[in-house]
Amino acid sequence: MNRFDMESFVKLVARDKRTFEMLRYLINNSYIRVVNYHNTNTSNAERYDAEIKYYKEHFAPVRMKDLDTFFETGKWPYEKPGLIPAIFEGFRNHYDVMLPILDKYEFTGWFYLPSFFMDVPLEEQLAFSEKHELDITDRNMYPDGRIAMNWDEVRDIASRHEICCHSGTHYEITKETPDEDMYREIVEAKRHLEEKIGREVQVFCWLYGEEYNYNTRAHKYLKEAGYKYVLSNLKLEKIK
Repeated sequence: MNRFDMESFVKLVARDKRTFEMLRYLINNSYIRVVNYHNTNTSNAERYDAEIKYYKEHFAPVRMKDLDTFFETGKWPYEKPGLIPAIFEGFRNHYDVMLPILDKYEFTGWFYLPSFFMDVPLEEQLAFSEKHELDITDRNMYPDGRIAMNWDEVRDIASRHEICCHSGTHYEITKETPDEDMYREIVEAKRHLEEKIGREVQVFCWLYGEEYNYNTRAHKYLKEAGYKYVLSNLKLEKIK
């Protein structure tokens, strides 16, 4: 058996910033993990049940107050590490399939919603999804054509889980995005979501999971909106 060459391994990993960051977090025993979900179709319900059951046994659910405590004190308050099931895009099957499983095991889900998706008329939702990269993996699941959750369903989720903003229209915010589009997708999206659910929204995640410092032009809008945290593919960062 060849001897493991740590120096060569580190050099290889260091070539990619995100891979290096992930390795660093694992080595440092980061206390909060994030697992992403998108479409949660009925055909996969058994697998989701097994996964959430496993999370319940080995991890602590994370609420916003736990996140605040962690960032304020630098200490995780529970013996088990925290885990966030991050459920993206506001699909109707999140309410019908994933929510009952999370409730069954009393495990907190974090739902990342494009704030204006729920307002799209039923007959336009499929076209909207195709235009905005909201990929549908089972078009036969709902014969009536409603793909997105409605606001009553979102409010039900908000009563016992965390609601976060994933832009307004599942919009890719780049360094070249005009200010008016940033304002709509960051500030107006948050205000609309808060108005509909009747509670504060503190976390933002833009499309493709970029880090907080990826787009410094967006910082003023994140602050104006009043977000506290930004979620990327590798980090949950506090807005400075």
